Amino acid sequence: MEKYKYTITNLIVDYIVKYELSIQSINQTVVPSPLLEQTREQLRAEEIDKLGELIAYPIGYNKALTVQRGQVMPSNKDKLKIFTNFKNVQDYIDSYSPKSNLKPSIELSTHLNKILMRNIVEDWDLARLRKFSEKPFDLYDTWYKLRDYYPNIDPREYFNDIFNQIVNSSTNIHKLIQLSLLLYEFIDKAPFFGGNQITAISTLKILSKIYGLNPHNSIPYCKALFVISEDIQSAFNISKGKRDLTIFIEAVLYTLSLTVMETSKKLVGEYDKKVNIRKGLSKDLNPREVKIIEYLNNNPRITRKEYTKMMGVSFMTSYRDLQELLDKEYIQQKGQGRGTYYIIPDQESQEQERIEKEIKIFG
Repeated sequence: MEKYKYTITNLIVDYIVKYELSIQSINQTVVPSPLLEQTREQLRAEEIDKLGELIAYPIGYNKALTVQRGQVMPSNKDKLKIFTNFKNVQDYIDSYSPKSNLKPSIELSTHLNKILMRNIVEDWDLARLRKFSEKPFDLYDTWYKLRDYYPNIDPREYFNDIFNQIVNSSTNIHKLIQLSLLLYEFIDKAPFFGGNQITAISTLKILSKIYGLNPHNSIPYCKALFVISEDIQSAFNISKGKRDLTIFIEAVLYTLSLTVMETSKKLVGEYDKKVNIRKGLSKDLNPREVKIIEYLNNNPRITRKEYTKMMGVSFMTSYRDLQELLDKEYIQQKGQGRGTYYIIPDQESQEQERIEKEIKIFG
């Protein structure tokens, strides 16, 4: 990375510190698997939503959520292909480990590009490195117009040299700065025939996971870059004109640090909220009752039969537990006879029922 000109400013240091503190907070919080998956689903749906806007193909949060859940209808499969491919890349990053055959290299990016562009470009163009004088395929890529021409550079050799510097750097250059420089090169050189923008972001995500900067593969880089998409392009043009990448690095680290802070707040905040709720409940309820409240916070309903089986207690014990929860208004009973079930009360519904009772009393 010695060939690049840039200055380590106070802003860059500040953004790196904020990023690392947020990562540390996430790593120090042992979030239960159900809560982690629930929060990751939300984060990834948000990222797919913002990816759509970033590549000028917005689909909205609801469709993004169906993609993340793998519930895309056959009639929408072609329309949402780029997003389902992106989800497949996320799944690949989830499974990636240091033991994987593909190490940080242009070959790793090539593999990501192949997943991303499958059934979008022709088979012979999948993961194809273009000649730098050749115009790239601009579909789903709002950065392609920023590329420059380098007819005398071999893209594979050039990018593998950059990856080697990231992996084997003997200097104290922070990995976040190195990843920012790699992003700059992806924008400037656009090495792939198609899908450079999404491939670049996916490459940053997998490298950040490799180097401990993307715990649980939960950091939504697409969302981060969408937030200041115009500023990133302006910073790129300014840095390229000045041949000094300081402003570009500042812009990238600014948005990444904000996004990581927000992600940390969601993951750790949700966990703390659950823990505090549990502490409050434990003072008033027995362990079985606490467990069922937690269950109903993540599931719509439960019957007495399900509760009896879940807790391994007698039918009378489950009756007493549920009756106590009803008396203390932790749960609400719905249905009649064998169709009876229990839910967490909705405050608005409770208020409406209270008003209706008052009307009957005073009517």
